[in-house]
Amino acid sequence: MTTDTPNEQQGGDQYSPAYRAMLLIFIMLVAAFAYIDRVIVQTLGQPIKEHLGLTDFQLGLLGGLGFAILYSTLGLPIARLAERRDRITIISVSVGLFSIMSAMCGLAANFWQLFLCRIGVGIGEAGVQAPSTSLIGDHFPPHQRGFAITMMRLGSPIGSFVGALSAVWIAQEHGWRMALIAVCGPGIVVALLFRLLLRDPPRGLSDPVTPGAKAGPPPPMKEVMGMMARRAVFRNLLIGLALSSMALYAGGAFTAPFFMRVHSLSITQAGVYVAIISTTAATAGMMLGGVGIDFISRRGQHWYALLPFCGIATSVPLYLIGYSLGSPLPALICITIAGVFLFFYSVPTLVALQNLVAPNVRTTAAFIYFFIATLVGVGLGPPVIGLASDFFAGIVLPGFSVACTDARLTGACADASALGVRYALMSSISLYALAALHYWLAARALKREALN
Repeated sequence: MTTDTPNEQQGGDQYSPAYRAMLLIFIMLVAAFAYIDRVIVQTLGQPIKEHLGLTDFQLGLLGGLGFAILYSTLGLPIARLAERRDRITIISVSVGLFSIMSAMCGLAANFWQLFLCRIGVGIGEAGVQAPSTSLIGDHFPPHQRGFAITMMRLGSPIGSFVGALSAVWIAQEHGWRMALIAVCGPGIVVALLFRLLLRDPPRGLSDPVTPGAKAGPPPPMKEVMGMMARRAVFRNLLIGLALSSMALYAGGAFTAPFFMRVHSLSITQAGVYVAIISTTAATAGMMLGGVGIDFISRRGQHWYALLPFCGIATSVPLYLIGYSLGSPLPALICITIAGVFLFFYSVPTLVALQNLVAPNVRTTAAFIYFFIATLVGVGLGPPVIGLASDFFAGIVLPGFSVACTDARLTGACADASALGVRYALMSSISLYALAALHYWLAARALKREALN
């Protein structure tokens, strides 16, 4: 179903509340399985590193660029296809693909095989987020999109929680390979149910009927990018998104190694800590930011950027304290609270990009959000911080990578590795400070636009 006629009654009366609730549940499940596939490699980073003899830079590539490289490359043509074709089919096929490729990761015998399989996971996930966001925009009116997109984004902490705990439990009993293979079956089931139970709505179904909201053939990508480049609000929102995503995913990729190396936790304990941080921080932060933005934005659209600014700025000192503490429990509490404030940026930024564009480019706008968050955040964040960790460890112990790569980290190697990851994570916090600045500039730009 690809008709592009907007509904003049706003809200898609042809779909019942029960159907839209089912849609949100399935979209949240799809997002959850996508994040399970991401967090498993991050949670199992230390045993993978030791078993395959990897450096932190290689570990960062697996958690970052290996996933992001084709996710970002293929995301655009898939998003443009989703502007014209059935989004339900695109999403279901994508879920099946990344589930199969995740299982293939568990069969990899060396770094390059695992790297190529992670690229395959990225290819599958390229067809999920942007079309899902577009579906929400066509099922819910503007004043309800904060809540609806929050439900989709909650798939991230749910997937992180389930992925981290299941990964350490299965790995403890059966090894890290089986943990990667085990996620395939449930993902295939979700893909089939998504295709069988849902249907694609008309574009612009839930938008007010105004000239700016009129649906039609999507404009050329060059025109969309030109429009965003000309407006200061888009420029600063996207730069703020890039910087905050880069630091967020860098921290996420090395949270388990941080607690294992710095605080001497076991893989099971570190997995529980990762689950607590990712679930609590993302759930609370996204809910407060996502549901709150539906209310506070009534005071002015500049709150779509001002709320992220407030959250990110508050998180900076809390992260610094958390990474510098010498005891694991206080560090856990501090990092978790910092994460709650940080996640204020996530939903408001995505809602702003949906509300500030016409319905016929909504999937493209969502793609741009996830492209930046993934290519810069997931793709560059972990390998850059991994490289920084190797660098700092090399300062502490000259020749660190040569001396310590091929064996379990013990003695001087363990001390250097612990200091390296701590200093790398602390240095990444400067990215949050720069992100807060750009969200402040975006808020000022939105306020100027409202006065004109």
